[in-house]
Amino acid sequence: MPAIENKEVLISLMQKMYWIEAEMEQMNTWEARIEMMDENLEALEILSHDSERHGSIVEKWLRKANIEVPETIPKGLPKHIFDFEGLSSPEIFSRIIKYEILAMNAYKDMLNTDPGIIRALFGNENDRKEFLQDLEQLIKDEEKHTNICKKQIGGYLKIKY
Repeated sequence: MPAIENKEVLISLMQKMYWIEAEMEQMNTWEARIEMMDENLEALEILSHDSERHGSIVEKWLRKANIEVPETIPKGLPKHIFDFEGLSSPEIFSRIIKYEILAMNAYKDMLNTDPGIIRALFGNENDRKEFLQDLEQLIKDEEKHTNICKKQIGGYLKIKY
């Protein structure tokens, strides 16, 4: 059974994921609030740069489907997604990993959208194939991000997918 069976749900999720990815790329916000050792900073840079690329990918599909690219926080998202003030590196990555898992699961749901909805949004068959390929890559990247966060958190971490 498809995870998403409604066009409006898919549109809303695409807009939310665009916003979350845009928030994740705000590396200067992170660097201004935290002092990190080289390994932690490198991990944050990977997450930030990949999120910038992810945001561009989601924006491309919003535009191809003639869906408004959000300029304000989409309904249902908190005003401040990331607030790291006063947190240690492991605590920061513990917060980030929650959104990496959320993104991975959102992209999985989008990949598992009713094919008729995808056809309605993207009339061109090549666009539909590319959309699904992009989602598969986004899922792989989010899995990689989850592993990066786990490494930075250290110790034992129990995460439910």
